[in-house]
Amino acid sequence: MIYAIKNNWETNEKLILRYKKMFFQSRITNKIRTERYAVRTTSDKKKREQAIVREHYRMLNTKVYF
Repeated sequence: MIYAIKNNWETNEKLILRYKKMFFQSRITNKIRTERYAVRTTSDKKKREQAIVREHYRMLNTKVYF
């Protein structure tokens, strides 16, 4: 579940933009689209490519920002 709470200094437009950014970065839309239709099993090459993408996103999530 994704939600955004409005900050005191934030306008409604900024809040909507922040929510949209969080929504699309979570890649929920991709999951919904892929589950909409029945699809074939993925090839080994495609599985490896997806694993590389997952690893990239995991690396980005584990970074600590100061």
